[in-house]
Amino acid sequence: MKLCEKIILKLFTLCAFSIALCGQGWAQETYMLSPGDEVSVTVFGEADLTMDIKLDENGTLNYPLLGALRAEGMSVSELEKTITRELTGTYLIDPDVRITVAQYREVYINGEVNSPGGYSYKPGLTLDKAIALAGGFAAKASKERVTLTRVINGVSQQFSMRPTDAVLPGDIISVAEYLQIFVNGEVQRPGDYPYQTGLTLEKTIALAGGFTGRASKKRIKVSRDVDGQQQQGKIRMNDPVYPGDIISVPEGFF
Repeated sequence: MKLCEKIILKLFTLCAFSIALCGQGWAQETYMLSPGDEVSVTVFGEADLTMDIKLDENGTLNYPLLGALRAEGMSVSELEKTITRELTGTYLIDPDVRITVAQYREVYINGEVNSPGGYSYKPGLTLDKAIALAGGFAAKASKERVTLTRVINGVSQQFSMRPTDAVLPGDIISVAEYLQIFVNGEVQRPGDYPYQTGLTLEKTIALAGGFTGRASKKRIKVSRDVDGQQQQGKIRMNDPVYPGDIISVPEGFF
């Protein structure tokens, strides 16, 4: 694919996402059906053909007289036209079919929330409302590292989210753990501090208020998780610091 074509495709994808993310203007008639959605089919004057049906895991629904109908990827209006067309002539003369979404597929929230799991979608749902459904952020949640996984044009894509961004049926919201570093020993303010990209030992010590007068600046050690094992070593002032690092500043010998 040529570079210009890649750029155009990327811009198209971003535009599609922005429309979906920022606006709740989509209507039921244009909503694209997927497994887990439940539709309400009404055929006026035909009680036996009026019912609620849930799309199975294959995206099909079993409808009386017509059997299994492939509905995944169809809009509500397209499904309405399909059922009308299939019923016309063979079974009914002029069927009046109306379809609405009875229940949308669930929104899934995982990671650092108090009650992760699947939740029923309702129009107008935003990220902050979805987090509230999941019991709010957990103690270790990083509110700045919330990502959304959404299928756009058949492709699963991931994006960062803001509290007021719209959530749509089938979205997967992931809340990452708060990234932090730990500083103990001979610093003015021992404790944990938020990790920042590009952080060095020198900047970390500054976050902790600087050295105390008893600090041994040449014997500072870092404890770091390496492939699941905690390892300890010396660290210099211009060395990088990583999430989860434990910085220990010992007392000097005077």
